[in-house]
Amino acid sequence: MSETGFHTARACLFRGELLVLREGGQSLPSVAEAERWIGDEWRDGRPDDGAPGGRLEWFPVLGREQCGPSPPDGQAESQAESQPVAGEQHEPQAVAGLVGPEWTPPEGVSVFGLRSVLGALGEPDLSLALTAAHLVRWRRTSRFCGACGGPTAPATGHRAMACSACGHLLFPRVSPAVIVQVTRGSRILLGRSRRHPPGSYSVLAGFVEPGESLEDAVRREVREESGVRVANVRYFGSQPWPFPDSLMVGFTAECSGGSLEPGDDELEEMAWFRADALPPVPPSYSIARSLIDDFVRRHGMDPATVPTWKRAGQ
Repeated sequence: MSETGFHTARACLFRGELLVLREGGQSLPSVAEAERWIGDEWRDGRPDDGAPGGRLEWFPVLGREQCGPSPPDGQAESQAESQPVAGEQHEPQAVAGLVGPEWTPPEGVSVFGLRSVLGALGEPDLSLALTAAHLVRWRRTSRFCGACGGPTAPATGHRAMACSACGHLLFPRVSPAVIVQVTRGSRILLGRSRRHPPGSYSVLAGFVEPGESLEDAVRREVREESGVRVANVRYFGSQPWPFPDSLMVGFTAECSGGSLEPGDDELEEMAWFRADALPPVPPSYSIARSLIDDFVRRHGMDPATVPTWKRAGQ
């Protein structure tokens, strides 16, 4: 890639799990700007949790043809005509990197928990940062081979880490999870996890187990968490969710029997709510909120009237 193109790419810079941004956290910096924040003194320092040799290693997040949300219906065909040909090499629109834990941000620069800036970053920066968080964590936790224990290095021709001893490839891990809008007539089933802010609720969710279809996972998770049986399971949409490496797959379903009887300790409370009497629910950047807003609209309400939860520090 050209030096000019590289340095104008967006930089997804992390210190551990924290994203490095200008104070205010509303947009990603360019690579050139991020490298000014890092400074030559640190980049020539000792090896640490950053790149080998103490120097920052940037790696691609997404190419231009992959960047951003899907186009609205009716625009995909016209956009496809201008897309690069598959297999061609293109400068990345964003790159990711990891600085060491001893690095101190300069004036005007801060580190943010990724969740705390989800509502502030616009597209395509939000999609880029979420993807980068997933990839940075994968590279940080894939330094050694799971088959023989040998050290790994970036593979050639794949987005993978390759074992230097046995050649085993470690691809980025993606863990599918289902998230479900369960309704019973004019009410929606919401649960309260210990991870939620006080008094806040969300739709039910859980990871897919080996041997399950997504629809099977919906029926099992809802039954295990709430005691409710569901029918008419329908696909709704999906969202990458790098906390730490999930793909959230949304469904709608209807209660077909059972009563609210928590079967595990994941939820503290659960209840059926009307569209005009909802508790605080997740913010708009989440597929959980999209599922709730869909229910609200279908019952003649404006989603803007639904209270949104706030985490500590937001």
